Amino acid sequence: MKTKNSPILLVVLFILAVLFTFPFVYLMGGALKTNDDALTKPAQIISGSLHFENFAAVFTEGQIDIPIQTFNSFVTTFAVTFGQILVAALAGYAFARIKFIGRDPLFLIFLATLIVPFELLFVPLYLMLAKWGWINTYAALIIPSLGNPFAIFMFRQFFITVPKELEEAMLIDGAGYLRVFWSLMLPLSGPPTISIFILTWLAEWSGLLKQMLFTTDKNMWTLQVGLNFLNRGAQVTTPTIAYLMAGIVLASIPPIVMFLFLQRRFVESVAQTGLKG
Repeated sequence: MKTKNSPILLVVLFILAVLFTFPFVYLMGGALKTNDDALTKPAQIISGSLHFENFAAVFTEGQIDIPIQTFNSFVTTFAVTFGQILVAALAGYAFARIKFIGRDPLFLIFLATLIVPFELLFVPLYLMLAKWGWINTYAALIIPSLGNPFAIFMFRQFFITVPKELEEAMLIDGAGYLRVFWSLMLPLSGPPTISIFILTWLAEWSGLLKQMLFTTDKNMWTLQVGLNFLNRGAQVTTPTIAYLMAGIVLASIPPIVMFLFLQRRFVESVAQTGLKG
């Protein structure tokens, strides 16, 4: 049975759509202005002439190296995403199905860390990584981000919903916990895996603070850090706002494409992920 949408609901949805898309439209308009117009006419959304050469100019700016920094962004983003999924899936399975002393209190401690902002850990984490000699390495950008309490919670809640009979049948046949995890639990965990993949990928790609803190070498910067320093330096006399906006538009393409391809799976995975206590 089809239901008619209320006109008021359609108006509200249209207003929300305009509010959410306006920043990107404004960003795209600024990227197509001359630099003078971007500086002196910020209220103008789209200028009379479109300057697509701004996108090419981003690649010639001496302060950033788009190819290297884009490569760094892809390496760290995918490494953190897949590593976080593996670690969270293993921990979630242990908390859901393996009985050991202190399991429930330890899980509550993991959940409690959700309220601790990552910014509070910057100083001790930096000192620890500096002592290990990890500053300006991929290890500093990847390993500290592998443990995600929210991802562990998502996998744990999903594994609770898997029928125990499937696991017991494998255990009776002589399979160990790791064999059960790799052969049964992990292949079934598509819903939380898709959710964590999208959320982690988007967060890591757009990350800035961690990447700025743990990298000082220009060759180790990610794309977001490179764009942050586009208008800095002794050689910069006039801010290149138009180039910066063009760079942000280019940096927005991968996450937009990623989400467009996986948005349906993301909604389905959220709906299928168990929230059973």
